Amino acid sequence: MPPIFINTDNSDKKKRIYIGDKAGGLSAQVEDMIKAHIVRIITPKSEFTTNKVEDPKGYTLFCEVTEFGKSGGDTTIKIVMEIIRYPAAYSVKKGSKGEKVMTSGELSGTATGSGKSGLSQGVEGIMEKIVPKTFPVMIADMARR
Repeated sequence: MPPIFINTDNSDKKKRIYIGDKAGGLSAQVEDMIKAHIVRIITPKSEFTTNKVEDPKGYTLFCEVTEFGKSGGDTTIKIVMEIIRYPAAYSVKKGSKGEKVMTSGELSGTATGSGKSGLSQGVEGIMEKIVPKTFPVMIADMARR
């Protein structure tokens, strides 16, 4: 079986897959961090690829910042992730993002970081916690597709 494709293309502003709007002026930076950490965590896994492939079949890890706060030198952030089948097929039932893959519980994480690197530490910690939880779900779902 070829590697499972993980879509990381956030360039279409009408169909964003990483949404950091709650981070205000830091939203673009947060979205770039999310993408970078997803790619970094997935790259060593032979079952997955983020490289462009012909007729890709896989998943999009849709991430949204749902809470964000800065107080003094501390940054608090919460990111919620959904696994969406790729390529997305729009329908009224599935919604505009595509068909969501069911998981047992919410894929989310909250972190607080301090100092200049607090935001980066927070995003990295959350991604390291939740991205690996998606691996068995995507592998099992792909076997049924």
